[in-house]
Formats: sequence, C-alpha cells, structure tokens
Amino acid sequence: MKSSILLIILFTCNSCYLIAQDTFRLAPPLLKYNAVFFVDENEVEIKFAESQTAVHYSLNNEEPTMQDPIYTKPIKIKDNFTTLKAKAFGNKFYSSETVGVTFIKDGKPIPSIEQTIPSPKYPGSGNNTLADNKGGIDQLSSNTWMGYNCDTVSISLNFGKQQKVNKVLLDFLQNESSWIFLPENILVNWFDKKTNSFQFFGSEKILSDNETTGSHCNHRVIETKNKIKTDKILINIIVQKNIPSWHPAKGEHAWMFIDEIKVY
Repeated sequence: MKSSILLIILFTCNSCYLIAQDTFRLAPPLLKYNAVFFVDENEVEIKFAESQTAVHYSLNNEEPTMQDPIYTKPIKIKDNFTTLKAKAFGNKFYSSETVGVTFIKDGKPIPSIEQTIPSPKYPGSGNNTLADNKGGIDQLSSNTWMGYNCDTVSISLNFGKQQKVNKVLLDFLQNESSWIFLPENILVNWFDKKTNSFQFFGSEKILSDNETTGSHCNHRVIETKNKIKTDKILINIIVQKNIPSWHPAKGEHAWMFIDEIKVY
C-alpha cells in the first residue's frame, strides 16, 4: 500500500514538472527601421516568426496589452517624439519582454555645424554627422557616433538666417560598462544680434549617482519658455571627468558619445 502511494506521488510530481516545462517565455519582437530620426515620416517593421502568437503594439509610450492593435503591416510614424512599444503574446506562452524606441522628427535646417574634433577612434560618419538623420543605434560600434574623451565639447550651430526656436535636442549613447557616460552638464546659449553677444538659452545638469545597465540611446531636450529669434546657437557639453565610485574604473575620465542635434 505504501509503495502504491509513493508511485502515485512521484507520477503526480513528474506530471506537474512536464506541464510546467511546456510553458516558456516568448522572445521579444525585432523592430526594423532605418534610423530613429526622420524628415517627413518613418516606417517600422516588426519581425516575429513564432506561430500561434500575435504582436501587439502601442504608440503612446504605454505598455502594450492584448487590447492594443495587432501588428499586420509596417507602421507609419509621422509625429515627433513618438514612442513605439511592442510585445508578443500567445496561448500557452508567457508574453515576451517589451521592446520600444522613440522616433525623433527633423527640426530646423542647420546649414553649418562646427564642433570640437572628436577622437580619431570615433570620428562619426563625416562632417555632417550631427545633422544627417542617421543614428540612434545603441551600439558603440556604429559609425554614427562621435566619441570624446576631453573635458569640454563645444558645438556651434549656424542657421544662415534668423530662426524662431525654443528647443534644442541632443542624442547621446549611454554604455557605462564601456566607460561611456552621459555628460555632467549641457549649456546652451543663443546669439543676440541686438547686443552682439551670446545670451543664456538653457542648461541641464545630469547626475550619475546610480548605475544604468545595458547600452541605450538617451536624448536630452533643453528648452526656453518663449521662442527666441537667432541665427546661431552655441552648445558647451561638460564631459564626466571622474567616473563615479560605484564603477570599476572609478576616478578615470569618462567618454561621451553624441550622434545628432535637433533644433525646434
């Protein structure tokens, strides 16, 4: 009798184990697009091959649910700062992790950009690197990034004629395991023709007190309350001089990677 009970218990446990093994988590979908930057519109494909599943997506920066649209054809992105998120769902599967990306529309034309010369190791993709609508790739191996290991990076934007503006966007790479940090500070000034001098536009200090894992594109927007009229903007980016104490390379000089600037 005891032997029979033991066999039943073992059979039941093994059955539970087999049922649990039948359920696994879906891999995340793959988002396919040329670049996160675009002029008029951008097109995004979502790749996912698992049968009996569906990919749901959102365009409002919210976590996708099964009530959101199902992906069936390429998605057209037309609005600035549109965040697309996608997630795979299926019967008998755990849903996948969410993947997402924010798409950034082109701003004012910038005929001329002058910047501090980047490191020869990371020269970017040419003289027009900061305004070519390429990039947004979270890999330091991408040739779209300009890499700097100096204290301050100066960038001068020349519009050729006066423009009304109130926002400046800069896109950075953040990959702290590779010593690539966000800058300590971003200072933006605009040229006032009336006084023939630069005036304060805006700034942002960035703290690196806590570790950020993985590799990410991180855009920052500096803006004014009211539009100003100018033909030139000067940006000074203060690079992290001492890597924080929590990092294995604490005290060393950090790298700063930038690939695009937009003005609105």
